[in-house]
Amino acid sequence: MANKIELKWYEKKQGINLKKKISAEQKKQDADEKQRRKLEEKNNSEKQLKQKKEKIERIQKQQKKNFTAERISSLYDPTGIPRDAAAIIEKFDDIVSSTHPLNSKQRALLPQQISALSHNLTDQRGDRRMGYMNETTALSAYVHYFLWWNLVRLVKLFSNLDKSFFDFKDDCIFVDIGSGPLTVPIALLLARPELRKKNVTFYCIDISQQALSFGEDIFLSVAARLETTTWKIIRVKGTLDTSVKDKADLVTCANMLNELHDDADMPPDFLAKKNTDRLVSFVDSKNAKARILSIEPGDPRSARLVSLMRDAFIRKNFIPVAPCCHSETCPMDGKKGGKWCNFAFAVDNAPADLKRISEKANLAKERAVLSFVAVERGEQKEENPSFITMRIASDPIRLPGHRTGYYACSSKGLLLAVTNQKLFSGEKIKVPAPRKPMPKDTKSGALIIDL
Repeated sequence: MANKIELKWYEKKQGINLKKKISAEQKKQDADEKQRRKLEEKNNSEKQLKQKKEKIERIQKQQKKNFTAERISSLYDPTGIPRDAAAIIEKFDDIVSSTHPLNSKQRALLPQQISALSHNLTDQRGDRRMGYMNETTALSAYVHYFLWWNLVRLVKLFSNLDKSFFDFKDDCIFVDIGSGPLTVPIALLLARPELRKKNVTFYCIDISQQALSFGEDIFLSVAARLETTTWKIIRVKGTLDTSVKDKADLVTCANMLNELHDDADMPPDFLAKKNTDRLVSFVDSKNAKARILSIEPGDPRSARLVSLMRDAFIRKNFIPVAPCCHSETCPMDGKKGGKWCNFAFAVDNAPADLKRISEKANLAKERAVLSFVAVERGEQKEENPSFITMRIASDPIRLPGHRTGYYACSSKGLLLAVTNQKLFSGEKIKVPAPRKPMPKDTKSGALIIDL
């Protein structure tokens, strides 16, 4: 031992063994040493954690400093949804039950009927009749599942479109084609509080009178909960070729055109021109602020149709205002082998009851997706050549070298935006234009831009 240990006189008198004392002292010193090392290791560990945290913070700070993009807006910002609208969507089943209650047997059969209708609208769509919503069971399944999911998607989208797109005078006229159970009117009423104060006459056109009647009951119940009664609903039994007596300030069409052309033998560009002509016919040619909004599922076939309609609208002096940032050639036009324009968001925060019935019907969702184009009459403003405005249109893409990229649409064409920052589908951002020519991605042909 480092220090010589001797027995004290009283220890000798008490007969204490020197070896035992030495052993006890050794154990004490060993315990003290062990405690000292443990404390030292703890201090070193805390020091290393602190250094690691400081390093991460420095890297994040540098990344933010290097992130030159300006986030302008998002198509799916959840904070944009009015609180009263979010509350109604959360318990939308209560509203449906208050207008068209189901007995216990009907509710037990509902998941099976929802599943059957889903097949009828997707993989078995060739066997579907156009007037399927005249059938009570199909209509009930549609309202309890598809209408609810469509409200989740459309209210989020409508809440985040630019406010100027919904800047209408009082006593305005809206026309919704393929209205079904009034999906778009209900979504607009929920999403845009400023429109609740307007005297709106809403023509709702559909081939199913039963769906229109069903939807009007739900619409009035929603309006009562929002304490607004200024909208007048006019139900019109008809198709895309049906006319109404008033010219519209806003024309909407959601999830109809893809169904309408299921059995069409005509080429997509012909169908797109025909659809565009009909939608434009509902607005007054002298209305300098006329607007049209067409929404379809986010699949390649529907996105291709939307892109072709976008081109047709431009030829008729309507400019795309969303999701497009420009009026140039669409770089995500859905052609075979190319990218198609669609926007998705996670549905983690969807209503619990809606997710529950979706699971029972074996139709659980992780994402909601759509393709759309919003246009208005006017001329496209020229982009400042010092900047590039783009719309993010993909999920994160893993790139070589531990990098992350996102496909984006811009007036320069398809872009591959490379950044360490997390971006989201539907975000609109502006960046300084690179001084040097942008390289091309060999896989997609997109121009690569580092943010």
